[in-house]
Amino acid sequence: MKAITIVMGAMMLVGGVYCMFAPIETYSALSWLIGAAMIVEGVGSALSWSERRRFGLADGWTLIGAIVSIALGVFLLGSYAAQYAVDLFIAYIIAIWLVIGGITRIAAAIGIRNYQNQMGAGPTAVNWVALLGLGVLIVILGVLCIFNPTSVMASVGFLLGLAIVFVGAGLVVRGVRM
Repeated sequence: MKAITIVMGAMMLVGGVYCMFAPIETYSALSWLIGAAMIVEGVGSALSWSERRRFGLADGWTLIGAIVSIALGVFLLGSYAAQYAVDLFIAYIIAIWLVIGGITRIAAAIGIRNYQNQMGAGPTAVNWVALLGLGVLIVILGVLCIFNPTSVMASVGFLLGLAIVFVGAGLVVRGVRM
């Protein structure tokens, strides 16, 4: 078990470093994983429908959903244009999420400032300024990501690689300590 843990950790380290140096390719794997998950879900639903049918509990909607999931998953796996569209969509969702998250922080900071003004400024009166600054920075980051979605793809890919490196390092350390 010790050797397997160390080998798996080393493989994850190598894979994580690769992901860090190829972040766009790493990010692109997300659409492939989504397509594969669609197929697995579709097959699972079809099998479930088949089993329920034996007991007279199956409905047509489940079977239609299973067929659509399988078809869309196969389409996604077989079409580079569809994969790119999904990757781009995810990048824009992340960018919009950043903008909305920044705006909510700005609103929260203004609410804190108004509350502190009504209650009288205390020693924590400057806390709203930090939250306001963070909100503005997040909005700026989100807007930049909207205009450059490739930066989102690279960042997510790099961070995923970094996470894999940490998990791999943990496995190697655990294996050595066994």
